[in-house]
Amino acid sequence: AFSLVSKLLSQCKLDLLEELVSAEVLQVLKEKISLLPDNHRDALAADIDAIMYTTEGDVRIYYDDDGIKFVSILMRFWYLNGANLPDEVPGETKVFQIVFGDESTKEKRHLLTANYEFQREFTEGAKPDWTITRIEHPRLLE
Repeated sequence: AFSLVSKLLSQCKLDLLEELVSAEVLQVLKEKISLLPDNHRDALAADIDAIMYTTEGDVRIYYDDDGIKFVSILMRFWYLNGANLPDEVPGETKVFQIVFGDESTKEKRHLLTANYEFQREFTEGAKPDWTITRIEHPRLLE
């Protein structure tokens, strides 16, 4: 889900996210995406093979005012991306230079982070559909 959503974000195909992302988050994304420079938009895309590490940041079970049970999982992702970003991006983990072939052919990759929160109703009989209720790409999508 993270890879698909991040690619759709980078391509500005927000209409395809309506079934995956909450309406509130989608509205904020529409405002932010239109203001991003192309290189930041390109850096949002996380190819599934470029995801280096994932971990859960927070897992919560809670009830709303009507007694409906929900589960929320915050996932953190670290992924490599070849977008044309400056070498010194504040808060970025590291810039890698990967050499293929000889020394004259260098391909630069950035190790970037993203936080996505997934939520679903967990009441008996509820559909097992997850919704993304938070999307953060620090230093890119602010």
